[in-house]
Amino acid sequence: MTAKRLVVLLFLLFITASVWAQTSAAYPAKKGTVSDYAGKLSDVQIKELTGLVQQYEKQTSIEFAVAVVDSLQGRPVRDYAIGLGDAWGVGKAGRNNGIVLLWAPNERAYSLRIADGLTADLSDGDAKLITQRHLLPYFKRGEYYAGLKETVEATMAYVGDEPWEERMQARAKAAEQRDQVQAQAAQAAKQARQNEEQRRQQDVQDVKGFLRFAGGFLLSLVGAILAGIAIRKRKKRKEELAELGNANQTIADLLSKAESNAPQVQQLLDDFSKEAPEQDLTALRSDLTGQPDRITKIKVDATLLDVTNLRSYDEMVRIRTNAETESDLKDSIQGRIGDIRRAKQQSQALMEQLAQQKFEISDVRDSSKRGQVDQLLSRSRQDYEQARQNSSMSVVDWLIINDLLNRSHTQAQQAVLYSQEAPYVPSFSSSESSNSSFGSSSFGGDSGGGGGFSGGSGSDGSY
Repeated sequence: MTAKRLVVLLFLLFITASVWAQTSAAYPAKKGTVSDYAGKLSDVQIKELTGLVQQYEKQTSIEFAVAVVDSLQGRPVRDYAIGLGDAWGVGKAGRNNGIVLLWAPNERAYSLRIADGLTADLSDGDAKLITQRHLLPYFKRGEYYAGLKETVEATMAYVGDEPWEERMQARAKAAEQRDQVQAQAAQAAKQARQNEEQRRQQDVQDVKGFLRFAGGFLLSLVGAILAGIAIRKRKKRKEELAELGNANQTIADLLSKAESNAPQVQQLLDDFSKEAPEQDLTALRSDLTGQPDRITKIKVDATLLDVTNLRSYDEMVRIRTNAETESDLKDSIQGRIGDIRRAKQQSQALMEQLAQQKFEISDVRDSSKRGQVDQLLSRSRQDYEQARQNSSMSVVDWLIINDLLNRSHTQAQQAVLYSQEAPYVPSFSSSESSNSSFGSSSFGGDSGGGGGFSGGSGSDGSY
């Protein structure tokens, strides 16, 4: 190697090292699985979230990093999350199976980024759905840890908990099946083309003779169709004109019914208020008290209709539909009261049932599911306590309480099912190791770190 080439090589190495150093220095050093640089999480919360993520990594080899930063340094949250994932090497080398959940409280921004090795399991649409359902509702209420935890759990649920080898085998099998289907489809298409060519040759002669016969028939058929269309249009025009002519009377009858039903609706609300004095009926009463103004507007709109002009038909339908809505207010409120009554009955039964629960399961057949079982029981207890607290207030909404109790009951049942599942015993090839750890150590024979995020998927935004 000449001296000139050596100088060029050393210069390139220097430039590469400088760029790498500048990039690395742009991000804080990784503290652990959960890195809080803004002081927003307690030690207990960090420990709980770390345990959840590490258990998931042991089972799947998927590396999850949760970061709370005090500044994005003027960069878009998406770019910062991707750069952070690359700088920390989140994900296993050769697998690119890292996930970064970033929260920037000062900029009120968040990012959930998934490395390209997992995009087959979780797309941009999935990531957006996760953040909309599990992160934003909590963040907007200021319950930041709950939002982070729910998002981590939901992401794990979407991606799945299969060991990496099984995941790859399933992908390979699916790809093989797709190839087989495509090959069969190609063969079928080829055979279809051959058959089509044979039929085409056979039909050419028949078509020539048939076209001569069909030409005259087609002309007659087209004429009949056009005549039918014209008749149908005239009939429709006549029907619409008739509807327009009757519109004022129809609308007046509907509004008259609505006005005559108003005292009955008021009585329904008063009676139900006595039956369930604790139930918040503000929305239902608002529907009733606002009805006179809505009826007045409908009457004014009806007087402006030109019932002789078909161009007014769509406007008439709109006004008539509004009048029908007011006419049906009594039935609508009766149905909503029925829903509330059933929700109250179900809530009282569920409350009594859940009051006997200890929200504890001591016997879990698969110890690796202990965390999931405890999390489900914890959420079940929280929903139950929230429902119990809501039901003790002077004004309640039984529909909300019933939803909380049903969710609590479902989570408790799911915890029981998880606790009864038999342990899974994974199989490893001779070239793989069953020892695993978090960060830069080996997992299943692959070195940690090296997961890339530039080609992955994710969801970013602000709250």
